[in-house]
Amino acid sequence: MGKRVLVVGGVAGGASAAARIRRIDADASITIFERGEHVSFSNCSLPYYLSRTVADKDYLVMMTPEGFKASYDIEVRVNSEVQSIDRRARKILVKDSRSGREYEEAYDELVLSPGAYPIRPKSIEGVNLPYVFTVRNVSDIARLDQYVSGEGIRNVVVIGGGFIGLEVAENLKEAGKNVAVAEAAPQVMAPFDYDMSQILQKELYDNGIELAVGDGVKAVAMDKVTLNSGRELPCDAVVLSIGVLPETELARQAGLELGETGAIKVSADYRTSDPHIYAVGDAIEVYHKLTGRPSKLPLAGPALRQARAAADAMYGMQGRNRGVIAPAP
Repeated sequence: MGKRVLVVGGVAGGASAAARIRRIDADASITIFERGEHVSFSNCSLPYYLSRTVADKDYLVMMTPEGFKASYDIEVRVNSEVQSIDRRARKILVKDSRSGREYEEAYDELVLSPGAYPIRPKSIEGVNLPYVFTVRNVSDIARLDQYVSGEGIRNVVVIGGGFIGLEVAENLKEAGKNVAVAEAAPQVMAPFDYDMSQILQKELYDNGIELAVGDGVKAVAMDKVTLNSGRELPCDAVVLSIGVLPETELARQAGLELGETGAIKVSADYRTSDPHIYAVGDAIEVYHKLTGRPSKLPLAGPALRQARAAADAMYGMQGRNRGVIAPAP
């Protein structure tokens, strides 16, 4: 009998770890638990569904549970949220969100890839109104698209001028919406050099996107977003894109060590403070080669490499982890 390996979370980190484990160990029993509807999808392509550059939301899905079973003999359970980890007994408690049933599963090795969640600042009045959206997965982008496609929805305010915010703004504009971007920093795409950001800002202006920089958001109301300066941006919908925070609640409840950034602390081979639990992806703390400091790096590419390295380490194969150089630390 091979190892019994459980993976919490799919997409780039969890799905890649499971696939690599299967390539190493043909006899392993591998199960992925994903609390969402989709276990593997293209994060980077999500905004492009709004403009139909990606013509169908199903094209965003890269692998189905049935595909994982047929191609890799890996069991995938979607709509299944891991509630807790019993480290001493090496068991997890899982809840099926469709039926409400809870059950336990035992493991020899556990991989955590819970990802990161979009920030919704409590300081912004109205941030939880039903027409305020975030973009994390296929279900999120489908809900946003359905709403903005509705009758009378013309003005959309995107809060945040980073990678995702600008991609969402671009694609909403392509979809024919009136788009404004609000950014609290003095420029979009911080920490890019100021003169570089001016090229991007000119492109936004040239394409008819309204831009408010150096002005944070105070409140969201039914028909407007009010900035700290008092400036008002008309809106029928709002997209929050001001960053993400690592999903660490499961690790914290299990007593796993967190790093100084608040993310899960891991060794060079992505082992947590428990030798039988590994962690990869947006939820972990990484070493930044340029700053020499711990950092967070919520990107798919690094998550893929971390997943493969963790799987290798699980089977005694040592890699060389020299840290990361982030494009936007």
